Amino acid sequence: MVIGSGSASCKGCGYEYKPENGDPDFPISKGVTYQALPEDYFCPICGGAKSQFEARATVVAGFAENQKYGLGTNSMTGDQKLTLIYGALGLFFVLFLAGYGLE
Repeated sequence: MVIGSGSASCKGCGYEYKPENGDPDFPISKGVTYQALPEDYFCPICGGAKSQFEARATVVAGFAENQKYGLGTNSMTGDQKLTLIYGALGLFFVLFLAGYGLE
């Protein structure tokens, strides 16, 4: 499942459109996502077309209908899940070795 943040960056010059800022030059008000921008929108820096922008999105593992179940891990990205798994394994290993020092 892909969750869009509403922001996008221009491939030509690196300008980043953020919905919380909008674009006062084009008159785009705050809160308008990249997907909702008009087709004739262009980059205010280099003049590139809307098709030259790359939308920012987060890939979340799982299906949309399963996101409300679980202990919050269903909405985590793959990298966040790997960090949680290997962090727990590392913690267990440290506690296991600390058991030898109890004597």
